[in-house]
Amino acid sequence: MKKAVNFKAFEETVQKLTEKHMIPGTSVAIAQEGEIVYHKGFGFRNVEDALPVTEDTVFGIGSITKSYSCVAIMQLQEAGKLNVHDPVIKYLPEFNVNNEEALKQITIHHFMTHSSGLPPMSSLVYAMKRSMDIDPSAQNYPGLKIEQENYEPIDTYEQLMQFIADQDFELLGDPGTQFSYSNDAYALLGTIIERVSGKSYEQYVYDHILSPCGMKYSCFMIEEYGDYENITTCYAEDSSEGTKRIIPAPIWWDAPSMRAAGFLKSTAGGHVKVRRNFP
Repeated sequence: MKKAVNFKAFEETVQKLTEKHMIPGTSVAIAQEGEIVYHKGFGFRNVEDALPVTEDTVFGIGSITKSYSCVAIMQLQEAGKLNVHDPVIKYLPEFNVNNEEALKQITIHHFMTHSSGLPPMSSLVYAMKRSMDIDPSAQNYPGLKIEQENYEPIDTYEQLMQFIADQDFELLGDPGTQFSYSNDAYALLGTIIERVSGKSYEQYVYDHILSPCGMKYSCFMIEEYGDYENITTCYAEDSSEGTKRIIPAPIWWDAPSMRAAGFLKSTAGGHVKVRRNFP
């Protein structure tokens, strides 16, 4: 039996946090036994037009995408197409690090658990570079104050593996001994999913996870929503005049080589039909 809960204190706390951190809008949902038992939108999906956040407002879900990548890997293991303890180079012979013995020991499971030994790298910046180059708000984005050298955008998995191979670094430790959050590892899980399944990473996730689960609001590309309007406006921080303010950002950033690490878009629990065929 589901127990009734008073969410007043919770809602007051969320409201205070959104105001304190100048968050334009957010959506919160709580599920119990497979059913959404609470949902509330806070703030606006478009501040300028005072359009409220609802249960069906589309947001980027960032690194929650990684959980879908893990589900895909486990499905492929259940289908007998791979094993999580297989070495990564069995599927990605181009993958290389400056430690031949450790390279042979890095498994899919190490990628899934951020324990491959890969250190943090700036590859995500270069993977998003095409988006950042056309977004004037990118220069003020917190956390991306990385010196962008004359390195080409990383558009493909093959370019990502070459980027990693070109870096002069030592592994943080033997595979399985150190935890270090790795977008690169998850991006390359997407590569493995593609090569093993024979489908693009995005199409595999659509066909085997999102569609069976009825997650009809979930897409990788904003263009897939067509004329659906309940989509949040992107916002960026601007402190160029000495005072922090939140301004609309003109585009959604994308990184084709990193989609398995964090570029799915979804809602707190809506159900609307959108296109399901990814190139």
